[in-house]
Amino acid sequence: MTDYFGMESRSNHILTACTVATVMVHLDRLESVLPIAGVWFVTSTVAEKFLGMSHGDSAAIFGGLLAMKLVPMLVKRVVTIAATFPLALIFKYVSQILPKYTIDESNFYICDGATTEIANKRKQALLELSERWAKKYKKCIDFSGELKKMMSDVRFISGRCFFAFNDVVGSYLDPSMALEKTDRMNVTDIDGNVAMDISGSYGVNVCGYEKYKDFIEEGWQTAKSKGLFLGSLDSIVLDNISRLRKISGQDEVSFHMSGTEAVMAAVRCARWNTKKRMVVTFGGAYHGWWDGMQPVVGNDRIPNDVLCLKDMKQLSLTVLALRASEIAAVLINPLQCFHLNQAPPSDIVLSGTTFPAVGETPGYKEWLHQLRKVCTENGIVLIFDEVYTGFRLHPRGAQGVYDVQADIITYGKTLGGGLPVGVVCGPKNLLARGDPKKASRVNYVIGTFAGHPFVMSCMNAFLKWLDKEGTKPYDAMHSNIENFIKSTNSKMKKSGYPVELASWYSVWSMKYTRASRFHWMFQYYLRDAGVNLSWVGTGRLLFSLDWQKADYDELQGRILTACESMSQGGWWEEPKANIKQKIGVEMGCGVFKNLIS
Repeated sequence: MTDYFGMESRSNHILTACTVATVMVHLDRLESVLPIAGVWFVTSTVAEKFLGMSHGDSAAIFGGLLAMKLVPMLVKRVVTIAATFPLALIFKYVSQILPKYTIDESNFYICDGATTEIANKRKQALLELSERWAKKYKKCIDFSGELKKMMSDVRFISGRCFFAFNDVVGSYLDPSMALEKTDRMNVTDIDGNVAMDISGSYGVNVCGYEKYKDFIEEGWQTAKSKGLFLGSLDSIVLDNISRLRKISGQDEVSFHMSGTEAVMAAVRCARWNTKKRMVVTFGGAYHGWWDGMQPVVGNDRIPNDVLCLKDMKQLSLTVLALRASEIAAVLINPLQCFHLNQAPPSDIVLSGTTFPAVGETPGYKEWLHQLRKVCTENGIVLIFDEVYTGFRLHPRGAQGVYDVQADIITYGKTLGGGLPVGVVCGPKNLLARGDPKKASRVNYVIGTFAGHPFVMSCMNAFLKWLDKEGTKPYDAMHSNIENFIKSTNSKMKKSGYPVELASWYSVWSMKYTRASRFHWMFQYYLRDAGVNLSWVGTGRLLFSLDWQKADYDELQGRILTACESMSQGGWWEEPKANIKQKIGVEMGCGVFKNLIS
């Protein structure tokens, strides 16, 4: 027993309690534990030698001081956990448990409890579609087969439905397309088939394919005399910077080669210049494939310096205020307004029980203004990831739509005028590369092809066009889209098809109004009707500024044709079985097989 100021206890109990608590609080930064232990050791030794205090007394004092620090730390941890996007908490465990299984063809057609009659109808419909495609897309299928032997990228995006169905569907259908040419929104494959493109080339196509041909041609005429000369910029870069300063509302510009690179640069600059390590993102938001800013699906290395919080929640703002001393920046992708606290919608997650909850979120503008205020008050950098939304929603992107000024803005995709690009805009103090007081402290952000003459020239052509056109073509497009969505939904509802369209500016999606295990099949019938989609299917669709009313009407007709084919093929018949129960059994069997294999 040890006496602490007249109180008896065991010193090792206090020391153990303090040590355990400290380790718990610093689980992600164990290097912080050693200094604390070292301080106690030195302090207790000095106190005993010069003040006559026993180890017990010094342990009591140090334990009390440590407890005073631990209480607010624990409060921060509890509040952070409560505000964290649920998938970010459980993903590393779920990813190790969720099984990948296959439904064989004998069970494929009846996986929703369908009758023999409906199952036969589905089988016949799939066979007919496969035979039609074998003739219609012969060269594309051969081309895809060769690519799959050599490119994991192509193999990865070939599975376009819920994973359990991929083997069966893949044995009948290959949706890959080999491009021959484009003409406005029409794409022609190497078999000569023409389809209306609503994929938007992963968000790049804002202006229309013909415009990008113009930008590239104009850019080449300016850049061809310079060839491949890197390291020295030309006068056209100054004009680009001047225009980007006006668009972004910031003083400085940094050039990169992709949107992912731009995000990497912005985050690194924010951390380096604030001398804080933590960055906040919001649930479901995509910020490129860099594993340093991808805390859930798609990344096996879960970063410990990223907090993934719930979007549009007051508790998330509380976390920012409580942990302001740790948080360098908040990274926002305004596209989340369309699918709040969810990953980007995709046909590959249409298991039968999940429906993409898409649509503009009310109050999002007010939320961004609140977030801006909290970041300003707490010295946190607000980064807008406008790689996707920049120039798609408005000439000034989400900043223009929501009237919010971010501290750092990243751009990409369409800004290159048809060529790869990434751009970071921000103030001098946040984009600084060197410490004015420490020679060896350098913020190394650079790239070989940054400022490439051809890219800069195509960018210049795009920016001059944007300045000339202003918001007028955007307003016309948004009006056309609104009419298209309203009219198409009315006709689909009247015909009893379980599909509904939702849009947010030129971004739109298809959502389903009743349960089915085969909604993902709709993308294949859309392709058959002459509509080109990206690998995420009906989840993410895009219009460009060159679409006219006649084009929207033509697309509507093709969508209705695909709906009729889906219905006739028996894919939208009401399920006879409990889908949730069926999937639960399938998942359970998959987990069991993994355990015993």
